[in-house]
Amino acid sequence: MDELLAVALGMEKESADRYADLARRMRTAKQWELAKVFDRLVREETGHIDMVTRWSRQVAHKPPEILQPEAMPHDVFDEEGIGLVSPELVDAYRSLATAVRNEERAFAFWSYVAAHGASPEIRKAAEQMAREELEHAKTLRRERRKAFFKDRRSAIQKPYDLSGLEMEVCTRLEEYAGMQEITDAKNKCRDLAVEARRLSLDLASDPLEAPSPVRSLPPRSLDALCEWLADYYIDAGEHLLSQAARDRAQALATIAVTRLAIVRNLATR
Repeated sequence: MDELLAVALGMEKESADRYADLARRMRTAKQWELAKVFDRLVREETGHIDMVTRWSRQVAHKPPEILQPEAMPHDVFDEEGIGLVSPELVDAYRSLATAVRNEERAFAFWSYVAAHGASPEIRKAAEQMAREELEHAKTLRRERRKAFFKDRRSAIQKPYDLSGLEMEVCTRLEEYAGMQEITDAKNKCRDLAVEARRLSLDLASDPLEAPSPVRSLPPRSLDALCEWLADYYIDAGEHLLSQAARDRAQALATIAVTRLAIVRNLATR
């Protein structure tokens, strides 16, 4: 039972920490209402931490053990790579989809505790926790559905100017080149800028076939914009209607992914 309580404490603490991070990301993206949703989840998960601590004092007469990260079960809270994505690209739908799946994992965990708890009191409390996690998932599903349709409406109303975005990348890279002190880095930035200008002109004279994939609005920073374009071209390479358009998008994706890797490598120097 001690180990179970320690896992429960670690799980709830990790969930609270991750929701706090998602709340910060939503505020960065100016998604104020969603930030409030995640803030509320932080408060509720913190309440769960207090409850687990009370259980441990009742059963073991001591606070629950704090497990080291390596001792925690894998995938207790799976952020699905969000931490590796530029903050500007962590849109509402993706954040909410991740949260929904993790609440479902938490529901399964507490359902197990409710069935195998050491005492009737713990089993009853675990049932309540499971119900709360299920309510969390329902709330998050509603928010996810709203985010999905909001993104679709935005995409329909505002088609993407890929030529303009590539030209913006070109401009940013030229500015970035001027900031570089190492000749090799300066030359790489300039080469990428020339390439982005060529892509911009190509897309202006021969736009990528519609319909385009539904995505959040493009960001402004160089790193995030390069990542957004890479993702866009990858999606287009899978979803555009004609094979010729898909082949062209896949070629653009190869260029964009290579560019993103170079930009990120330069940023770490």
